[in-house]
Amino acid sequence: MRAAITPLGGISNDQLAWQEQGRREGRNEGIDIGRQQGLTDGYNQGYTEGHHHGYCAGSQETHTAGYNEAIDEANVAIARLQAQHAAYQQEVARNCKTYETERDQLRQLAVNQTARIRALEEQLVQGERSTLHYRAKIDNLVATHQRLTQENATLQRDASAFSQRINSLLVEKAELSEQIENLTHTKDVNRLKLQEQLEHYNKALTFINAILGAVKSTLGLNPALEHSFSKLFADEYKKSVDFRVLTDDIKIAPHEDNHFALLLPQTQEFILAMLKNEHRTGLSKSD
Repeated sequence: MRAAITPLGGISNDQLAWQEQGRREGRNEGIDIGRQQGLTDGYNQGYTEGHHHGYCAGSQETHTAGYNEAIDEANVAIARLQAQHAAYQQEVARNCKTYETERDQLRQLAVNQTARIRALEEQLVQGERSTLHYRAKIDNLVATHQRLTQENATLQRDASAFSQRINSLLVEKAELSEQIENLTHTKDVNRLKLQEQLEHYNKALTFINAILGAVKSTLGLNPALEHSFSKLFADEYKKSVDFRVLTDDIKIAPHEDNHFALLLPQTQEFILAMLKNEHRTGLSKSD
């Protein structure tokens, strides 16, 4: 920054300029004053002296006053400029600190943004991988959906067929229930008939056992009657068996039926005894 101008001694270019300007202004003012003074003292006598004295006095005073005034104004201006320069330097220093802080912040922000960009790039790569993965998964789901749709259509057809079958089975069940009810009724009726037949059978068995007992007792008391009785029994037995087989009432003669032997062992024993006594080989049981 330009140094302040000091009066007299060590004159700089600016000071010489101010001095020259003061001289010109002083000379002009001196001329004006000298003219005025010369006209007052007399044109002829005071012109030269007045002009000289006026010029010198005006030039010296004007030069000194103009120079000092210029120096003062210059110093004021320099002081003002120095203050402005100092304020500017302070402002520049503050701005530099602010700019340095902002620079550091921007530098850190740039580092953060770079890291964030890299993270976003990595996320983008992962997103693309995930997109491919989910796209393949979606394709699989679509294929599965199509397969399940076809299976569902098949299941619906099967379900319709099953429904028809179930309805048919329900009808058959109703018919079977009716048949079972009828069979139950028939069974109950047959059970009653069987009970009635069993009761008749027991009564007949009682009668037969009584006859057998009576025959055995009679033959025991009259052994001579055994041969004629055996012959008579064998003849009647053969006729009765032939007739029952012919009418399909029985399949086999009682004395040849093992099941009959288990049910009525005494009766079969009596029949065999009678046939043995008669010696009728056509009616006797082969051992």
